[in-house]
Amino acid sequence: MAYWTDGITHARIRPLALDLEGGVPAVALEAFEVTWNSTQAGRWHQAYVNGRPAGVTARPEDRRLVVAGPAGPDDAPAAVYVEIVAVDAADRWTDFSSELEGFAPACGLSVRLSWQAGLYLDENLESFDVFADGRTGTVDYSTPLNEMPISAIRGGQAPWGFGCGGYGVGGYGRSAACYEWTAGGLDPGDWRFAVLATDAAGNRLNQAAETVVHLVPVPRPAGDFAVASYEPVTRQATLAWQPSPDV
Repeated sequence: MAYWTDGITHARIRPLALDLEGGVPAVALEAFEVTWNSTQAGRWHQAYVNGRPAGVTARPEDRRLVVAGPAGPDDAPAAVYVEIVAVDAADRWTDFSSELEGFAPACGLSVRLSWQAGLYLDENLESFDVFADGRTGTVDYSTPLNEMPISAIRGGQAPWGFGCGGYGVGGYGRSAACYEWTAGGLDPGDWRFAVLATDAAGNRLNQAAETVVHLVPVPRPAGDFAVASYEPVTRQATLAWQPSPDV
């Protein structure tokens, strides 16, 4: 079994845009288009997204795949790594993620956090910061995980409206504004996360919203699936495969 990466260049991943009749193209959430250039003639190509097998081309000449992938804050694309490898026909469904440098467990896990603005926030709300404990049990509030503040106002408008929380469903009006942010590159285990709000003057709220998440890596799929034997009289087939190395 072997794979090739030489001659493969310009790998790109972008959200999949759906062309609506007479309207603005809509983005299919968590669906991505992967494109690349390759001089590997006669070989199929596999796509790995964040260290996981994401798809294989239907023909050797294909240089495009539509795959599932992670999403980031406000449903923006948040793919961390994209790798394209060329394989022979016999290895189309072989998982090479454990052999690709910088992939598989090295990519880490990700978790999407979501929260509401809450009744304690006023019109001076500016942004949020996300903190974590590094699996120590105590949140480190000195350095946020997000490189830039998570804006409370998107596209110049606050994401709230009177009664958008619904009667008896929690928040009302401004307090029902919902936010999301994705943390990536995490090790398996128990993580404690916290969200702090900041007003326009740069003052942080004294009380943070904390939650604990237990992260478990998703096992790699079984490989080398094939028909080991077939009995035409009884029409019974015996299937064989290699189990996941993570189970």
